[in-house]
Amino acid sequence: MSLVLRGENSDFQARTIIPRSFKPNAVDIYSDLACPWCYVGKRKFEVGLEKFRSQNPDVPVDVVWHPYMIDPATAQQGEEYLAYNRRRWGGDGWTHDLRSAGRAVGCPFANWKTWPHTLLAHCLVLDATKHGKGDLAVQRLFELCYEQGQNISDVGVVVGLAKELGLPDPDVVASGEYRRLVKSMDETAKRELDIHGVPYFIVDDKTALSGAQNPQTFVAALEKHAH
Repeated sequence: MSLVLRGENSDFQARTIIPRSFKPNAVDIYSDLACPWCYVGKRKFEVGLEKFRSQNPDVPVDVVWHPYMIDPATAQQGEEYLAYNRRRWGGDGWTHDLRSAGRAVGCPFANWKTWPHTLLAHCLVLDATKHGKGDLAVQRLFELCYEQGQNISDVGVVVGLAKELGLPDPDVVASGEYRRLVKSMDETAKRELDIHGVPYFIVDDKTALSGAQNPQTFVAALEKHAH
């Protein structure tokens, strides 16, 4: 199934269409920037991908990021880290195992101040993907949120990152067209693809992996479908 949205009666010229990738060895990743396990999962996937590529240097792997919003009801401006955790779970004790797992793969969660609303961040990833910088955008957003104490709900932070990435029209990431696209893709992932948790990886449109798997699990899935 292709995640395609074509708006009508729009003056948005540089339309972004991010379909599922049906290339051989493609990995479609559904992830939320407000999901700390997605941050850890990204790093574990990268370790597995690096190992696979070292063993299969002639096999290309196409990685495509797709938006998913775990909690769209988060305040639009984001919420203070501990306040959000207390409201949802009574505290942040659950993050102890998360932080331990993160440190083991180079994700220390050194300065996590905000639980963000990720609509604008996903808009940025879509625009960056159109310009071949989707993976870098995801990485920088995770770093800003979890390591540098930035609020990636803030339009100034998101536009600032768009400028850092060298995107041709940084302000477009806050456009209504992008917002509608992200919301539509999020709904499609939940209702049509039946994805109920992230990170969620689809390898070669055949094998689905849910959660921050061990790197070797990703290696095995990539090897299974290597063309």
